[in-house]
Amino acid sequence: MTRTTNRRLLRPSLALAMASALFVSAPAHADRHVAADMDAISGDMSEAWRDSVGAGHGGMFLRPENVEHLELVQREIGFRNIRFHAIFLHDTAPYREVDGRPYYNFDRVSQVYANLLQAGIKPFVEIGFMPADLASESQTIFHWKGNGSPPKDWQKWSDFITAFIRHLEAEFGQEEVRSWRFEVWNEPNLDGFWTDADQASYFKLYDTTVQAIKNVDPELKVGGPATAGAAWVPEFLAHAKQVGSPVDFVTTHSYGVAGGFLDEQGKGDNRLVLDRRAVIEDIEKVRGEIDASEFPGLPLYITEWNSSYNPRDPIHDTYLNAAFILNKLKGTERSAQAMSYWVYSDLFEEAGPPPTPFHGGFGLLTREGIRKPSYFAYRYLAQLGKSELRNADEESWLTRDGDNFVGLIWNFTIPDQKLSNRPFYTRIHSARKLEPVRLAVNAAKPGTYRLRVFRTGYKANDAYTTYMEWGRPDQLTDQQLAQLQAQTRDTPEIDRKVKVGADGKFDMKIKIRANDLLLVKLDRM
Repeated sequence: MTRTTNRRLLRPSLALAMASALFVSAPAHADRHVAADMDAISGDMSEAWRDSVGAGHGGMFLRPENVEHLELVQREIGFRNIRFHAIFLHDTAPYREVDGRPYYNFDRVSQVYANLLQAGIKPFVEIGFMPADLASESQTIFHWKGNGSPPKDWQKWSDFITAFIRHLEAEFGQEEVRSWRFEVWNEPNLDGFWTDADQASYFKLYDTTVQAIKNVDPELKVGGPATAGAAWVPEFLAHAKQVGSPVDFVTTHSYGVAGGFLDEQGKGDNRLVLDRRAVIEDIEKVRGEIDASEFPGLPLYITEWNSSYNPRDPIHDTYLNAAFILNKLKGTERSAQAMSYWVYSDLFEEAGPPPTPFHGGFGLLTREGIRKPSYFAYRYLAQLGKSELRNADEESWLTRDGDNFVGLIWNFTIPDQKLSNRPFYTRIHSARKLEPVRLAVNAAKPGTYRLRVFRTGYKANDAYTTYMEWGRPDQLTDQQLAQLQAQTRDTPEIDRKVKVGADGKFDMKIKIRANDLLLVKLDRM
């Protein structure tokens, strides 16, 4: 996990000076009109956002609470694939040696994957970290001690991967496993994840691993380089072409804060990149690198992304993060085939167990299962229709679902942020009112419709602001937990019947504030 969107060097935390709490740098939206022509279908709605989501490490899916959070996410959102670290860690223990002789046991690995499939999601297999008995060095990373060193014996590694793939196909069936993806390692361009961030030895790892996988089943999909900060892609593809290693897809990561790529324990303090094109530019760059290579058109899967790579960054809990998400997904829908949000739940232990109800964790859900504002960005996306309508507005998706209209409209306002994230986003920030949005729907079938408008923003599906108003307690009482769950039920603020006449037109104005998300549904009755 944990990296970033740009390639600047890590720098000290910004001075904790007083700054305005207002979000002031909104794009001009005076007289904002959003027009939806129900006959103007541009194509299928992009679902790169749905393709994948991230999680912590594999052994956590042996715990019922992690599976319960995943089941909730799948019921209400429905991602297709899930990627996580360390399937070969000590808590799944698939490899050990006795007197130098390897022994394999994939029982717990199988249980992890079975629990995912039962929840309705497929594994996006990250191959790593190195089993302790096969590692060439003892240095580890994170609370759960992932080993990022090369194998001490490359043939034993190849044999182990061969056995791993054979077991998966025997356990889950060849057809099922062929629908999975296999990504070689995680962020080998960072020394914490791969010894000395050595590119040549990573390429050897990739070559050895992809050969072992394809020797079992050439139809399995394998890719890399899974780098931090959109790095190494041209070099990786050039190497693969030179030596003839198969590459079925490209993966990399991007985050929206300045400085560095890794904060193992979440002790640092970053600052949001105050640029609407942050993250988007990384992904467009990599798309261009792929298409300029010997492998044009390869799928690009962003297997980690978020506003910050710090696992204790309070921006993750804010309503701003929800608007940030939609801004990035809209800006990358033509460049990436998957945008895998890091991660689905704060039940996550890279920096240790989650210490407080809101602690800046990556998750869409808190450790108690409270839906954060970011959760609703995805929940709203999941309710859009399959057919996208032509649309000149840059901050909306307009869709048709049969005779019904579903629109997702938002505002992403970059904050006037002179502080670093930790002091800035642990303060309450009210949202500035903007000019209302005028929504005009044309070519709708005449009749009676149920109109519903849902909102996420400041004090709307915004448990974090309430938590700050309570003084950021270390624990929630049962009453406080119930109150936060009630506040995040996503009750529509408008729910009424409306008429569409013979002209097929429906027109309304909707209030909107900085960093609001609006889901508008017109269901024909």
